[in-house]
Amino acid sequence: MSDRKEQILDVAEELLQTRSFSAFSYQDVSDRIGISKATIHHHFPSKDDLSLALVTRHHMSLVSALETITKEHSDSWKQLEAYIQLVSQIMQSGHKICLTGSLQAEFATISNSTKQELANLCTCIHAWLTRLLIEGRKQQVMTFPGNPEDQASLIQAALQGALQQARAHGPKQFTTVVRQIKAILKTS
Repeated sequence: MSDRKEQILDVAEELLQTRSFSAFSYQDVSDRIGISKATIHHHFPSKDDLSLALVTRHHMSLVSALETITKEHSDSWKQLEAYIQLVSQIMQSGHKICLTGSLQAEFATISNSTKQELANLCTCIHAWLTRLLIEGRKQQVMTFPGNPEDQASLIQAALQGALQQARAHGPKQFTTVVRQIKAILKTS
């Protein structure tokens, strides 16, 4: 991918995470980078193309991060903590929400191809968390009510919501949600 294309994606992602997808335009990206809108259109003919590229790039980055977490930590509890740290980096980088949460809030307005890639991304996170929880039970380092799939959904939704709350009310909200997730999963 060209440096210019990456630069456009970086700025668009930051605008998406701080404003929302519908609240920024190619003009905003152009102003930030100092390039013409025509240059942006050359790389991303439509905003739908831009949204799909953002989700695809985020998906690839997340897969890589989850693979690294899995390789670096054999203990499921440490994998969970590394994942929570990964999510918390979004909050620590300023008044941002996760790319996934931002686009899910605008689900009715994004293209079908972006919806599909977003669904694939969410499925990837859910599957990884489910495997983590299954392994955590096997290792006897985690206990929780219900099945791992449902618990993975709860964790995914709680962390995403915690990022939104932290944006409005400060990082204590995120810390509180993380503490509760850990309390639910902690073995005696």
